[in-house]
Amino acid sequence: MVLPGQLIPSPIRIFRNVQDDSVEETLRAMHLANTVDNTYEWGIGWIRTILCSIGAALAVSAVETNSDFSLWEWTAEWFYAQVTDLGNWLIDLVS
Repeated sequence: MVLPGQLIPSPIRIFRNVQDDSVEETLRAMHLANTVDNTYEWGIGWIRTILCSIGAALAVSAVETNSDFSLWEWTAEWFYAQVTDLGNWLIDLVS
């Protein structure tokens, strides 16, 4: 029989004394609230990321369809041209 104030041999409890039940329950409630908040923020964050990515892809696609603008030419082909020019410059420098 456990008397008030005695140590309770249980690995689940944070505090070992009977008087600490209110503190332990408060910490458990805070931990549960923190876990729920983290899970909610993580889930909402991923949903927001996916929706923004889809929206950005659709926006760029609409702009490219309705104008002369090409994101591929502005980025990848421009970078390829810069690397080619650098390679030609290095070849001319060595030759």
